Amino acid sequence: MTTYEKLAALCAERRVRLSAVAAATGIRSSVFTELKSGRTRRLSTATLTKLSDYFEVPVAFLLDDADDVPDEQEELFRMRKVLFDASAKVTKEDLTKIIKMVEAFAKED
Repeated sequence: MTTYEKLAALCAERRVRLSAVAAATGIRSSVFTELKSGRTRRLSTATLTKLSDYFEVPVAFLLDDADDVPDEQEELFRMRKVLFDASAKVTKEDLTKIIKMVEAFAKED
């Protein structure tokens, strides 16, 4: 599946038009037109990140050459997003403690 086909499928699934995605993400509609026509083959990392955030899918899922992301990777992405979103609600001191905890877990590997 091409990136455009994946975007079209995500839009259909969520009943949203690409023009609405463009407005919500700040991506020019012409980017989608170029992608659909094949004049653009790859999107910038910034654009892919915006689309990934909007649709709540991993960036890898949106790439042309990437197959569907395995369930385990999808779950890890979801969990990281939950952690990131939750971090907006904590104090700086709590966030510092959380970072130290995560770093400690990372060193155990």
